[in-house]
Amino acid sequence: MQWTAPDPIAAVLATVARDALDLVTSPTAARIRRCAGDSCRAYFVDLSRPGNRRWCSMDTCGNRAKKRNLRAREMSA
Repeated sequence: MQWTAPDPIAAVLATVARDALDLVTSPTAARIRRCAGDSCRAYFVDLSRPGNRRWCSMDTCGNRAKKRNLRAREMSA
């Protein structure tokens, strides 16, 4: 299936805006979090069971934070 629109950029922006409104008015809105990474500005929906996820991605922001904490502990030891 291929989608077409007279103004594809406006169509994409309208879709993103609609999805954002759906998200912030849904029960999962309470689980929207900002990434705890120092230089990351991403937001994500925390779908973990305990609801205490801190990073947008463990592979990037979480890994950097854990490496930084490990180095700090090694330096102070």
